[in-house]
Amino acid sequence: WAGWTAWRRRDVTGDLWLLRALALAAPMGFIAIEAGWIVTEVGRQPWIVYGVLRTADAVTPMPGLMYPFLLFTLLYCFLGAIVAWLLYRQIIRSPRADEWSRIYAPSSKVIRA
Repeated sequence: WAGWTAWRRRDVTGDLWLLRALALAAPMGFIAIEAGWIVTEVGRQPWIVYGVLRTADAVTPMPGLMYPFLLFTLLYCFLGAIVAWLLYRQIIRSPRADEWSRIYAPSSKVIRA
């Protein structure tokens, strides 16, 4: 879409539909990773005989597993909060729309080799 917009010699930064599509596409990578993880974990179940042996009966109990689970959950929540804060800070500090033309304006000095 950006390529088509640029090919039509339009301003890519001013195309609201492109900007909306990019904003909606932002979580797609996370969704793909999580979907792949779910498919992988569901695929680990074939060693359970369907209708004969339940997964809960086949798993060996692991005492003390709650502590590492909670630790990793807290770690990922902490890291997620840091990422959200960094993204928010990046958005706040980014140039406004009227500043883009000044930043990316063609230079008046032409350097020839």
